[in-house]
Amino acid sequence: MTAPRRPGGPPIWLGGGGPSALRRAGRRYDGWMPYPPEPADYRRGLATVRQAAREAGRPVADITPALFVSAAVTDSAASGRRLLEEFSQASYGMPLAQLETIQALAAGPPEYVAERLRGYVAAGARHLACRIATTSLAAQREQLDQVIKLRPLLAGA
Repeated sequence: MTAPRRPGGPPIWLGGGGPSALRRAGRRYDGWMPYPPEPADYRRGLATVRQAAREAGRPVADITPALFVSAAVTDSAASGRRLLEEFSQASYGMPLAQLETIQALAAGPPEYVAERLRGYVAAGARHLACRIATTSLAAQREQLDQVIKLRPLLAGA
């Protein structure tokens, strides 16, 4: 069984989104970092995590809500979709239409990506772990700069 909370070590976060994982995150973990496809799913999951924490006698503030999201900044929505399709096939061997039913994704112009991420922030996420949704090292390096430029667009979300 995973030792809970911070004393004596680093925080331990759980990334699951199933019913039992949500309850476990609330009862035993320092943080919760899922990758649900929609902010509404995140909001519902976080409510379950917090309810489990309350039932276990834990302050909900003890659990850091985070999001794992695959993201890329592109010139247009169409180029963002193409990039995500390539990423989906290369990383998972599945079409994008299937991947976007199970995972948080955001690719397109900066304003679009920021708006998508703000939806998760509004749903309760306080940390964003962004995986760069590209298939080449050169593109990843370029994307690192582009993704960090999103930060001001997320301020106050």
